[in-house]
Amino acid sequence: MNMRRIIVAALVLSLGIASAVMYTSALQNQKNLDVEEIALDFLWNGATYRFDGIEDSIVVVDSYSLESFPVQYVVVISFDTAHAGWGDREGTFIAQVITNHVIEITIVEGEVVSAVIDDVWDELNQEQVIPEEYLELDEVRGIALVYVAEQFEIEFPLSWISEVTTPENLVGASSIRFIGGDWMVSISYPVVQFPEYSVTVENAILGFHWSGIVTSGGVVES
Repeated sequence: MNMRRIIVAALVLSLGIASAVMYTSALQNQKNLDVEEIALDFLWNGATYRFDGIEDSIVVVDSYSLESFPVQYVVVISFDTAHAGWGDREGTFIAQVITNHVIEITIVEGEVVSAVIDDVWDELNQEQVIPEEYLELDEVRGIALVYVAEQFEIEFPLSWISEVTTPENLVGASSIRFIGGDWMVSISYPVVQFPEYSVTVENAILGFHWSGIVTSGGVVES
């Protein structure tokens, strides 16, 4: 009799645990659906997708929570736009090419607290994010000049002046020019997380011209 009661109690306890697990899982699934809806609503109404987002291109790639208090939910979404760039690009020069983007949206207590597209565009505040992986442009120039100096036995001036040469209203790319005596170093690069810097080193008087790539890791490819 006692053994029968123990068995029954064990079965009841097992059913109770299973029900609790199923209920908790159902709540978590519902929570994931809720945060995905919040994230999708934010994307639909954001400046980037609203400008030229392509219907039926949106895919929820991932959805997960972080171990934090309050809990942070992260939703990763892929989508396409009809042009390059981010945000409201009205009146700017942009390439008309279908461009895929990935946005990572963080939600806390039902509110979007962060939304970053392609690791470089803050959709929440409508401004570019400069990743920590970026090399300083002075570093890029220095890396290129060390390489050229070693290859061609050239001595370069120590003092340089710079000027930004990015065309007005150009989105998604930047360029700069350094002048040192008769030497000119031009650098252009896309505004992405791990850019490759296109570098040219020129001296019109000497008729010297070199062009190559400096990777985000500081490696020269000529």
